[in-house]
Amino acid sequence: MVLKNRTKISAAYNSLITELKRLEKFDLDNQKKFLSKKLTKPQIELLVESIFFSAFRAYEGFIREIFLLYCMEKQSPTKKKVVSYLKAKDFKHTESLIKSSMSFLDWTSPDVVIERAELYLLEGYPIKLPYSANLIPLRTYKKIRNHIAHNSVESQADFIKVVKAYNNTIPLKIPSPGEYLMLSSKQNKNNYLLLDFFDLLKKLASDLT
Repeated sequence: MVLKNRTKISAAYNSLITELKRLEKFDLDNQKKFLSKKLTKPQIELLVESIFFSAFRAYEGFIREIFLLYCMEKQSPTKKKVVSYLKAKDFKHTESLIKSSMSFLDWTSPDVVIERAELYLLEGYPIKLPYSANLIPLRTYKKIRNHIAHNSVESQADFIKVVKAYNNTIPLKIPSPGEYLMLSSKQNKNNYLLLDFFDLLKKLASDLT
């Protein structure tokens, strides 16, 4: 999904949902090919990792857009009035003010987003509450995202903690992120973990807008 500077909260939401639906369909097609042995296990795992990462990246773009729009006091038709401590000229100016001397803004960390909401929006509204309510799964998915992106010693250690939490123990063989994301959901018997991630993103996007 192309990074944009939208002018409406609803446009950012609709773009994200369209992208998530596209990725869900792509995953479904891939899973069918895997079951019919048209894809190997390493191939499906790699595709699942790619789909997860693409969805995460699309959500990063979404939260960036709506956060900056709320800081401009753009209103959602479903929310009460948003009050910002910033008085910026436009979208670019808003981002520049928040960015200040930082080389980039991190939209992957739920803790950072909550802290940023508290700093720039009155009572952190409407960002803080949906993020706080989903803090544990958001932290978990960030660890998976980081391991796919970096594959470092540090990201491996965090990913092992994720695997341990799922299994209640450390398995003899640590799965790849793609293999882990195809494990059965503990929330919805019809899901695997990648689909739980899609469900979370859609619910969070709805709650935020």
